[in-house]
Amino acid sequence: MKTIAEQIKDLENTRGAKVARMEELTGKSIDEGRSFDASESEEFDELEAEIKQIDGDHARYTTLMKMQASSAQPVSPGVKSVDKAVNKSPTILTKKQDPDDGFQGQAFTRLTIAKALGKLDGRSPIAIAEERWGKSNPNLVEFIKADVAGGGSGSGEWGSELVSQDSYLGDFQEYLYGQTVYNQLPLREVPGNITIKGQDGAATGYWTGESKAISVSAQDFSDVTLTPLKVAALAVISKELMRDSSPSAEMLVRDGLVEAARQRIDTTFISNAAAIAGTTPAGILNNIAATTSAGTDTDAVLNDIKELRQRFITAKNSGGLWWVMNPSLASSLSLMRNALGQKEFTEINQDGGSFEGNPVVVGDNVNANYLVLVKPSDIYRIGLGNMEVSVSDVASIEMADNPGQDTDTPTAATGKPVSMFQTESVALKVVNSINFARRRESAVAWINDADYGGAIST
Repeated sequence: MKTIAEQIKDLENTRGAKVARMEELTGKSIDEGRSFDASESEEFDELEAEIKQIDGDHARYTTLMKMQASSAQPVSPGVKSVDKAVNKSPTILTKKQDPDDGFQGQAFTRLTIAKALGKLDGRSPIAIAEERWGKSNPNLVEFIKADVAGGGSGSGEWGSELVSQDSYLGDFQEYLYGQTVYNQLPLREVPGNITIKGQDGAATGYWTGESKAISVSAQDFSDVTLTPLKVAALAVISKELMRDSSPSAEMLVRDGLVEAARQRIDTTFISNAAAIAGTTPAGILNNIAATTSAGTDTDAVLNDIKELRQRFITAKNSGGLWWVMNPSLASSLSLMRNALGQKEFTEINQDGGSFEGNPVVVGDNVNANYLVLVKPSDIYRIGLGNMEVSVSDVASIEMADNPGQDTDTPTAATGKPVSMFQTESVALKVVNSINFARRRESAVAWINDADYGGAIST
């Protein structure tokens, strides 16, 4: 659960992104010496309405925070406040990344380790934190003292959401989201369980003579309903690794929490897979016919760019486009040279950059032969939900990526069940609520056989 201050910050970030998009739409029409087209007008008006809603929410949250501050009471005796602020709620560190962190998400990982070992060893997380990081990371120790007063009793009792009140989660989430294409693209956030109706394509107008019948404009509408779905990651590590206090071991724990989650998100998001009702959303490429690449040399690349962009131009939906590809494809494009040994595409590299005027997002879990052009504002997603982290050393885990032991329709196990207790192991589970869907068919175009870097063009 977010604090009011965190919610206000999220609103400000969201508002800034929407204002930037409005400026982009306006700048495009000015640069091209024309008025907004139908899709740009619709998007601009929607953004304006959304900003008004955000401004209203911001004012209400700000008022509530001021009222809470005016009625605040001192923190309980014996509980030390990190920032020495007077507040009735648990002490919250306002910085996303602790200054003592050696890598992004380290403080959150240590917090998870302290709580996990506290449960596994029957000790207080505070004692574990003081023992391991009392000198190197005093801020974390003070935070745990405030957040887990009495050794983990009360609202933070083991078994509930492990990190529901932990401000350190923000830095860990930022690290996770920075690893996924899904979260790097500026997708359009919408509420969950709300049906959104919109126009799929532009209507056509006609000139009409005096006393002549006006032609009817056929329009195509769509509706999208996003129900929260769960993406989960389950990793198994040894207790020895959990107890190892070295930063490299802590980084391995962090990466164990992140890797499977990011892989599953992107392999579904940038795919043509169909939806599975109540379980998995359709990939954004689903039911969109792929274009065949023209070849491997520079002329072929330029032809492919033209072909993909034409899909958006035909749909009158060509503003705000982004490229998505695997780092290997981006690297191949960056290495292409002409007959004089000069770079053909100077602004792209294996980490992204820009490709022929449009920004690039790369992802390790994007198919190496996919070249995808997408309009992020035409992809709906549910706003980022709470992340739940759970730890167990007594569970039996079916060691398979396609487990069969569901509770609703159980079948024989596809993998060997392994006891965490018997193997001195710990299971870490991360669950995130997300969903996404295209706003309209013209939101994406793609090539499925890109393999650039052939002979140097002459």
